[in-house]
Amino acid sequence: MHDEIADEVWAAVGHWVEGRHEESAQILATLANTQTPSMMYGVACGIATVAKAALTKMHEPHTHDCFWGIRTVGGFRPEDIIPPHHLFAARFIAAHLNNDTDTALALYQAAYTSSDPELWPACMHTLLAATGEAVLAATTGADL
Repeated sequence: MHDEIADEVWAAVGHWVEGRHEESAQILATLANTQTPSMMYGVACGIATVAKAALTKMHEPHTHDCFWGIRTVGGFRPEDIIPPHHLFAARFIAAHLNNDTDTALALYQAAYTSSDPELWPACMHTLLAATGEAVLAATTGADL
């Protein structure tokens, strides 16, 4: 079961990278409709693992002293200028890069249990899109 879900995560990211965004989103939607919330947390972590690999390729591995975070222009707080679903994706990926599973889980739970029924799907879709874009940036000129 886990291998099948991992294959679907890879397919979703691959479709995004290939420019087949609707197919990518459909795979994610199918997973969301067929998996439990805890399995979908695993999907989110799987997607973030791909983002981590891409970002690490672009920025070299860092020591344990390194901390990934969110920085904005003009000193604004991220919450004040970044839409919630984009902020979720950025923070979830940063938490994964920092090996901060407590924060990743808290972010996921907050999105999943939000009173806004559109937030969690938007967060997951943006996480997938951000990961696809990170893979594209890390593999520019590569033969995918």
